[in-house]
Amino acid sequence: MDINALSQISPIRTQSMQNLQTPAEVTKGFSAFLTDALNQVNQAQVDSANMADRFAAGNVEIHQVTIASQKASVMLDLTMQVRNKVIESYQEIMRMSI
Repeated sequence: MDINALSQISPIRTQSMQNLQTPAEVTKGFSAFLTDALNQVNQAQVDSANMADRFAAGNVEIHQVTIASQKASVMLDLTMQVRNKVIESYQEIMRMSI
């Protein structure tokens, strides 16, 4: 096997130096991501409540209400689990001695 042939391979570049984001831009992007995710959870809760109201009026079937309700429930449960893990991580970091 020719080792010199391996030296001719160029390194893989994931990002060029021009595309690097500042910490403020990354934080802003992460904040926007979290805000969007929470808005989606809220919208699922609102849709579930609206679907239940429409069912009471006789406009939708029970399976549609059940699906919307379960979807909203799973999204809320996931959000709460992520929140709990973030809080646990924060508490663990605060307990570390410097």
